[in-house]
Amino acid sequence: MKAVINSHTIQRLDRRNSINRKYKQTDVMFIVSDCKKATTFCKHECINIDKGFICKCYSGYQLQKDGQSCKRISGYEFIGSNGISVDTHHLSSVQSIPSSQQHNLVHSEANNQISYKKLTLKTENHNVILGNKVDTFTPVKDNVVLGANSHLAPVAIMRPPTCDEIICQNGGHCVVRGPAAKCDCSLGFGGRYCEKNVPVKYPKFSGDGFMAFPVLTDSYKQFKVQVEIRPDNSNGLILFSGEKKNAESDFFSIALVDGFVEFRYDCGTGMAVIKSKDQVNIGDWNMVTVKRVGNEGSLKLNDHDMIQGLSKGAYSRLTLRLKLYLGGYIDMTSIAERVGVTQSFVGCIQSMNINEEQYDMRQADFFGQAELGLNVDECSSEECLGVTCQNGGLCTATSADQHVCLCPLGWTGELCQQRVEIHVPYFAGHSFVRHPGLERSSLSFTEIEMVFKPISWEGLILYNGYTNDRKGDFISLSMREGHLEFQFDLGTGPGVLRSIQHITLNEWHHVKVTRTGLQGIMEIDNQLRVEGNAEGGFTQLTLLQDLYIGGHENFDQISKLANLTSSYTGCIQKMIINGRPLEVVSDAREGINIDNCDHPCVDQPCLNAGECEPDKGEYNCYCPLGYHGTDCEDVVIEEKIDTAHFSGHSYLMYSEKDIIERVNGNKIDIQMKIKPETKDGLIFWSGKHYPLTSSSDFLALGFTNGALILRYNLGGGEAKITYNSTNLFDGKWHDIRVQRDKKDSFIMVDNSQVVEGSSPGSYTILNTNQRLYIGGMPEVSQNSLNKFMSGFHGCIKDMMLAEEYQFNLVDKAESGRNVHSCQSL
Repeated sequence: MKAVINSHTIQRLDRRNSINRKYKQTDVMFIVSDCKKATTFCKHECINIDKGFICKCYSGYQLQKDGQSCKRISGYEFIGSNGISVDTHHLSSVQSIPSSQQHNLVHSEANNQISYKKLTLKTENHNVILGNKVDTFTPVKDNVVLGANSHLAPVAIMRPPTCDEIICQNGGHCVVRGPAAKCDCSLGFGGRYCEKNVPVKYPKFSGDGFMAFPVLTDSYKQFKVQVEIRPDNSNGLILFSGEKKNAESDFFSIALVDGFVEFRYDCGTGMAVIKSKDQVNIGDWNMVTVKRVGNEGSLKLNDHDMIQGLSKGAYSRLTLRLKLYLGGYIDMTSIAERVGVTQSFVGCIQSMNINEEQYDMRQADFFGQAELGLNVDECSSEECLGVTCQNGGLCTATSADQHVCLCPLGWTGELCQQRVEIHVPYFAGHSFVRHPGLERSSLSFTEIEMVFKPISWEGLILYNGYTNDRKGDFISLSMREGHLEFQFDLGTGPGVLRSIQHITLNEWHHVKVTRTGLQGIMEIDNQLRVEGNAEGGFTQLTLLQDLYIGGHENFDQISKLANLTSSYTGCIQKMIINGRPLEVVSDAREGINIDNCDHPCVDQPCLNAGECEPDKGEYNCYCPLGYHGTDCEDVVIEEKIDTAHFSGHSYLMYSEKDIIERVNGNKIDIQMKIKPETKDGLIFWSGKHYPLTSSSDFLALGFTNGALILRYNLGGGEAKITYNSTNLFDGKWHDIRVQRDKKDSFIMVDNSQVVEGSSPGSYTILNTNQRLYIGGMPEVSQNSLNKFMSGFHGCIKDMMLAEEYQFNLVDKAESGRNVHSCQSL
């Protein structure tokens, strides 16, 4: 609210006085004469009054005791007679004192003395006594004629701001700054009385604040600083540290001076001042980079040319004992001459990197590095105002001036407004999926295989930790500076394995990492294998927290030693952990901001219920029974398939009781004819668990590197019976017979050659999961624990179980894929 004071003159009480003290009138002198006869008497303005004149000062100045001089008022702005408004928050009362003989002050022409009467003005809370005596003054000129009937003009009493009625909270303290009293708030708090919690990640400064970070310890000989700023004022201190509080010896600073960036430093024998040729862009983001090596320095602003300079003298070492101050300093006056600016910074700071370390500008008590601060706001605090994310999405700031809706699985779009079905997941840099952790399944051995396409040089791909307190065991895969990095910590320090070459962006890559005890191995595409060890003597890995892929929901829960702060940007096509395929999206407990990668499978090219299988940048269609072709577009026209052809990605699955009961039990007799086309592939599989575990019952027959192998486990250990012969790959049909009687078994080839073997332990009965696969199965290598790497490639016919049960392979199958007649080839 404003009050207009219409008066001849305004009196201001000196702000340094307390309102509880008596005030002495020094601002108004009452003179008798005429302005025409006193043209040089008043320093600012002369105003005629009844039988005399008074001197008046311009707005913002105060009339002095001599009645003619004017002095600038610090911290106040008010004018009376010209109608300029005065803030009533600082106005105690305005009283107009009528012109009357009782209140007249009359100057005698004889002795130039002023007679007076005591004057008391009533204010809201105090009686202000304007003195029992008015100081005398000596007339300046003879031609000043003093009138006989001077009178008092209306008077405005200005109450100076005080901290008497202000109680600051949360460690804040009250100060009088300018025309108001306010609370200076400690870092993490804000509001008029510091009553609000203000978490700071991207600091915003208003010209009266600062943040302090730990003393720079590795900058004695050299340092490099990068800071991204968005200034709202052309002047202000950005960064400062020194040896002494007043910067009188060693120091360095970065400041804005009239819109230019100045980098100053002094190693003790003379200061260097390096100034940018261009001004910063006010209101926009600017990147400032400074370097110092010895007494040589350089400054670079945005993409402009680098400016170089040299400090004076022979000293080239910089001693810094003060904290690192960002945005201002505790006592700007004490360092103003050295840093070249008197003001603190006004604007936002998005990032600060010193000596290749990215600073976390949050409070040190809350995972950050800022040790203290004053009057710091959060630049992103209004980013989500007015943003309504749909379908359970949540708005969050991703930078000082950007936000994003965090969409749950199944939704995408700027506001999570669009439903999406994921085929090949894409992670957008603020995404993640969460799975059950590995717990104690990787104590001594860990293996991770992945197919991925990175789009950014930085970001967390996989993380699993022991605790959420940033300590203990962890394992991680991440992009760092364009390299793939594999880290694992067994409790005494991480092993760090980094790819030798950069990982090409926007291309598909295959990586396999393994850990056995302390030793780690990483294999990427055709790069040389990388090996390394974890620190210390511990050899076991315990991971009790959830497994995160593509990012993390809270990087404050990640081990400090991992040094990971950003999420992955790119695609993940395949993930296999300890031999088990992990469905990245469908098996996840939770996911945020998962969209589709740019891949052919997203367009669902496979027809007739065919299944699209990504193969890096290409795809394969797995066609259901009755269809074939590249996209399952062709109908199988044969009425009956007597000889089935398998492609290596094929299988037939059976669950009929008549078949399963002839596989389970203490005996089995299998007869068939095969014509193999490659030297690897699973022919016959029945297992108790799907996928397999190391203790599961199973029976399998297939090729590995040209050897026909029978493998089975009845619960007491695995039997492995191998028939080696190249004669099976001659393009002809061959008779195969496999028999098991309790623990003992044999393989017979072409009714003549026999290989025998037996399983360990005492168990004799095979218990499976009531399913039989012929020619392969889904995810062969993963579901067989790498006992076989692919399905069978070739033809099979005349399948018989238990010497008397012969069945047509296709007719009896409950389901299958990519199977057609061998005669059609």
